[in-house]
Amino acid sequence: MRPAILLFGLAAASSGCKSIDCGPGTIERNGTCAPADETTVTATCGDGTMLDGDRCVPVLPPTMCDPATTTETPDPNNPGITICVGTGGTSCTGAFSCPTPAAGKQTICGQLYDAETNNKFQGAATGAACGSGDTTGPCALAINAYDAIAFGMNPTGATPLANGGVYIDDCGRFRVTSVAQPSSPYIGLGFDDANAANMGPNGETNTTGVAVNAQPDTATQNVEAWIVKKSTTDGWTSSGGPPVSGGIYVAIYRTHKCDATGTCTGDAFANQSGVTITKSGSTLPNNDYYFTAAETGRTTIDGATNATGSNGTGLLTGASVNDLLVYSGTGGITDTTNCKWESHAAASLANIVFFQIYRPQNQIGHTCNQ
Repeated sequence: MRPAILLFGLAAASSGCKSIDCGPGTIERNGTCAPADETTVTATCGDGTMLDGDRCVPVLPPTMCDPATTTETPDPNNPGITICVGTGGTSCTGAFSCPTPAAGKQTICGQLYDAETNNKFQGAATGAACGSGDTTGPCALAINAYDAIAFGMNPTGATPLANGGVYIDDCGRFRVTSVAQPSSPYIGLGFDDANAANMGPNGETNTTGVAVNAQPDTATQNVEAWIVKKSTTDGWTSSGGPPVSGGIYVAIYRTHKCDATGTCTGDAFANQSGVTITKSGSTLPNNDYYFTAAETGRTTIDGATNATGSNGTGLLTGASVNDLLVYSGTGGITDTTNCKWESHAAASLANIVFFQIYRPQNQIGHTCNQ
């Protein structure tokens, strides 16, 4: 009998030491399985936390922004978190708000530059929002959004896309909120003087344009746009360049590749020299113009030059949006095995200066790190 008693005792001891296997959604509490979200003791978690299962987690109240001074903006470093960004009034160095658009629409935010000097186009530069009636600086301007392809085909008949409002400040920063999506893949932003009497070359700028990819439910940030004064385009013409009356397409080649989030392999503003504009792989010696090699701004055309200089810029005439994505570049790529220039649509539209940035992109089956 003793061996049997001993075996029974060992079995009982072994059973008492064995942990309980609890099913999904339950945890062991005092030797039994209980629901994981069951609260058994009050005041388990500290201030600012709550019990979630068997853990204390922070309680985050919804973000509440003061609509008079701030805008709710997605935190670029913490997906799913909303932060409050000031709408301006202090300086040009702080974060610029680019809020989430209404469902199915797109917000576009960026900075204006002077095409001749390559400097930011600013007024008093206090960060103050523009009012009405200004006749100089960025506050003299208006912005309209268009279906870029439709505008390129019929500039005078194109209808602006509906949007939730335009904001410009005296730093030259802008945003167009909740832009309705076009039927084409591209949204064009048009810039000109708000005062109809100053539109065209007579005011702060010739009519200018840039295009961005249409991306519903997206806040597109850091868009570069330009103003071009009449004195600038007159200087281009007098030094051998084309007249703005026939339309000018400005191609700016940048050295480094950037991804959709704006992360680049190097300085995002570094310009690439030694690039010649191409259409379907062929150069256009009768229609392209380049600046003097050492220029970092854009003042003087050099008729003997057939490639970009320090400003990475070429001018093109005779381009048609009907050609679609056939405009690119040759030269300036240091790693031709892995990299090539982007291809874009182009248009030379009467009395409009249209800007397009070109960057290196991946060759098919390769990864470009230029």
